[in-house]
This record gives sequence, structure tokens and C-alpha cells, in this order.
Amino acid sequence: MKTWDVVIIGGGVIGLALAWHLRQFGATVLVVEKGEPAREATHAAGGMIAHCDPHNPPELAAMIAASARMYPEFVRELRDEAFESPDLRDAGTIAFFAGDASPRCDGARALGDAELPNLEPLIALRGPAYYLPECSVDPRKLGSALEKAARHRSVDFATGSPVAEVAVLGGRATGVRTAKSFYAAGAVVNCAGAWAAQIKPFGAPTRPVKGQMVCVVPPHPSEAQKTWVGHPRHRPLVQHTIRTPEIYIIPRSDGRILLGATVEEAGFDKHVDAATVQHLHQAAAKVVPEIAHLRIHDAWAGLRPGSPDGLPILGATSLPGYFAATGHYRDGILLAPVTAQVMAQVITGQPASFDLAPFSPLRFSR
Repeated sequence: MKTWDVVIIGGGVIGLALAWHLRQFGATVLVVEKGEPAREATHAAGGMIAHCDPHNPPELAAMIAASARMYPEFVRELRDEAFESPDLRDAGTIAFFAGDASPRCDGARALGDAELPNLEPLIALRGPAYYLPECSVDPRKLGSALEKAARHRSVDFATGSPVAEVAVLGGRATGVRTAKSFYAAGAVVNCAGAWAAQIKPFGAPTRPVKGQMVCVVPPHPSEAQKTWVGHPRHRPLVQHTIRTPEIYIIPRSDGRILLGATVEEAGFDKHVDAATVQHLHQAAAKVVPEIAHLRIHDAWAGLRPGSPDGLPILGATSLPGYFAATGHYRDGILLAPVTAQVMAQVITGQPASFDLAPFSPLRFSR
């Protein structure tokens, strides 16, 4: 019977990044995914690397800053191995915050009334605004690149059947069981996202938090790569990510624009509501009126993995050989590089780059 050094439950961005990183340590890795890799929260995400957001948990500040710094090299390595680009964009973010909130990062600056229209001429919204030196990626392309890079490094995959339980023998984790198979391993990592609590004999206490998003495109597909007629300086409709308390607007390099996102406690429901789609489209048009003329290309819902205290769940569980790396809520894309690094260190017995005590799975049993 084949045995792996590590079995990872869940093939989203966290599980894939961790599998890819563990191979650098020489560990043999199997990813067990209930469906297809990167088709749940990763597929539904917006892809903002929002390390400047004033609402980021202060406990995560160091890891968030480090992960944002890691992204360019992370993407370069992925591109070299997968021959696929995750569409890393570094034009930055224009943010309008509620109240007196202000960004938490180097390089952020307040925008004067004259500078804002120079950066984004079609923004109609006015008020205190900031330029943030943030990036964004296309999570679908990121997930695809991570899967290809992991396979390039000889990570194995078992797809189409969810893990039912972690096998235990002699007081430690020895693998996982699905309805079809048993997979033996020296260590098991629960990266199952919103489904992490369903793993027996115990999971990580995550819950699904629904988010609906909309993608809009120019009225005619042939215009996707064109600049807008009459647009000052003949630039694309939107160059920067735009964030307000009501809506965020994320441009892609191929001309698509993403609008999001709701935050709903709706269990595992992924139904898309037509009224919500229209509301998101209208909210974006209040910020950039020309968006009202774009057609709705697609709409979807995803399930973010929330945790009881709003922090990720990272580290060893009470069962030897069983680890968790989940509960990233809205920051899975942002935190993927640093999570992969620090969890690979923990699993392989290396000194951890960050103190994971605030994120320990054990905090929920105290």
C-alpha cells in the first residue's frame, strides 16, 4: 500500500499552495479533493491582495504584510513551472473608507481632488480617497497554475470523493478515508475550507459565508481589449481596483470587470439571486457610471470559510500528526503564500517564521 508523507484534505488555493511548497522540503504529498481542484472558494474569489485594508485583523498584520511582499516571486515561480500566468496586476487600489478609517501600509497616500480624476477619470464618486499600493490576481488562473505547478513537482491527486474521516491508530493520524479508498500518510492537513468542520473524528470549526459576485464586459466581445471611445487618455475603462464600503470593482487584463461582493450567512446555499446581481451592478455604476452600459457576463456565489473569531485556523491539532490550515475567510488568496510557507515549516519540524499561537486550532478547546 502506498504511503505519503502528507495528505492534504482540500484542493483550494491553500491546499494547493501548501502541497507545492511541501515538495521543496522533499515531502511526498497527496491532495484529496471532493470535487475538482480550485473550484470552490478559490474559483469564486475576487483576487484582491488587500494588505492595506484597515479592517484586516491586527493579529494578522505581520503575516499579511509578508504574504503581500511574497506575491511577485510566488507568481514568478508559478509561471515558470506551470507556463501559465495568474494575471498579477500592480496598478494599485483606489479606496474610499467609511468614517475615519485609514490604510495600514507603506506607500499609501491620500488623494487630492485633482489627483483622483487623473488616476481614474471615470470615477464619479467624490470624498476622502486613498491610493493603495496593492496588487490583484485572477484566482481562477491562480488555482489552475497552482494545480499544474503541483503536478509538475509530482504532487499526487485523488478527486471526486470527499474525505469522511481522518484515520487514527496508536493515538495519531495515519491517513484519511473517503467512501472509496483509504490513503495512508505520516501527517494529515485539513485544508477543507468551509467544509473543514465535517471531517471526523473532529474537524476545524469553520462555517460557510456566502458571497455573490458579478462579472461585466463591454456590450460587444470584440471591444474587450479596446480602449473606450472618448475616454480621456484613451485608456481602459478602469485600471485600478476600486474599493468603497458598498462595492469593489476589480479589472482583469482581458477586459472583464468583477463586482462584489455580498456577505451572507446562508449555510451551504450557492444560489445566485437576480435582485442581488442587479444591486451589485447598480452600486458599481454609482461609482463608475459607464459600468451601467456594460453587460452582465456571469454571476456566481462562493462559500468563504469563516471561523468563530474571524482568524485563520493554523497549526497542530490535539491529535498528533493532524494539522489544520483553514478559516481564512476573505483572505485566502492574500494569505496563500505565507500560509504555505509557515505550515510547511510546522509540518516538517522546521522553525516557524511566525508565531501561530493566536491561530492555533487548540484555542477553541480552552
